[in-house]
Amino acid sequence: MITTPLRTGVDLVDVIRLQGMIDDSGPDFLSSAWSPAELRDCEGNAQRLAARWAAKEATMKALDAAIGTVSPLDIEVRSSLTGAPSLTLHRAALARAEELKIGHWSLALSHEAGLAVAFVVALAGGTNNV
Repeated sequence: MITTPLRTGVDLVDVIRLQGMIDDSGPDFLSSAWSPAELRDCEGNAQRLAARWAAKEATMKALDAAIGTVSPLDIEVRSSLTGAPSLTLHRAALARAEELKIGHWSLALSHEAGLAVAFVVALAGGTNNV
């Protein structure tokens, strides 16, 4: 397998479309896509949920892993006390990061005008500091 020390992923989510998915599917969709901690952090705000969904998709792209091989619950987006987002990987996402020797992650989130975007940078080397 060819690996590169720098990997990126970006994703854009339509907030209104995501809100429709939440409205149609309810608690089952929420609990299958976001961790309890993420749901608490977002407090039901569709823009914040959409940004985290975009982060999960962007992380999958950086891992070169499709949904199905990595669950959305394998990628958790948390906020620091200052509001800075960070990634915590679990199960299949963590295993894939270890396989790629990714040791450092950076995440940026934004939402405006009905869109949410996430940009992820992964760097191989060092300890797996997710």
